[in-house]
Amino acid sequence: LGIVPDQFEATRQALHQASLNHDLILTSGGVSVGEEDHIKPAVEHLGRLNLWQMAIKPGKPLAYGRVAGKHFFGLPGNPSSVFVTFTVIARPYLLRMQGITSDLRMTEVQATADFDWPKPGKRQEYLRARLETHGDGAVVRLYPNQSSGVLASVAWGNCLVVVPVGET
Repeated sequence: LGIVPDQFEATRQALHQASLNHDLILTSGGVSVGEEDHIKPAVEHLGRLNLWQMAIKPGKPLAYGRVAGKHFFGLPGNPSSVFVTFTVIARPYLLRMQGITSDLRMTEVQATADFDWPKPGKRQEYLRARLETHGDGAVVRLYPNQSSGVLASVAWGNCLVVVPVGET
């Protein structure tokens, strides 16, 4: 439905309009706790939130609920956060809703890390990386800037490195 102004009423109206003609509403941005983030209150006005904020990085301000009885996903606004939350959470959900019954988990590959990750995090982290296979095995390299606003990390990479909470 396009770009919605950072105003509660405009957000509420756009969500209402989307609920009239769609089975699922998927938004990006406006779901955090900033002064101009109106998704959470607008969804709560029109329906309910079942989930808000996850212990993942990037992508903490993910939301899930119902707007006028329709499924709703509110993805974060930063590009890498949108990519991670869509890939890890929303995409498998959408495929399951379409009747896909196969295993929807991401393919896991063991590889040698060509990087250090010395600081354990308080959230599960999804690092944008590139998996390279050689005759002697697989090596994974990180994109040098893991900021959630850096979309180049997604375009450059071909995999996600999952770092569990408290791990290095």
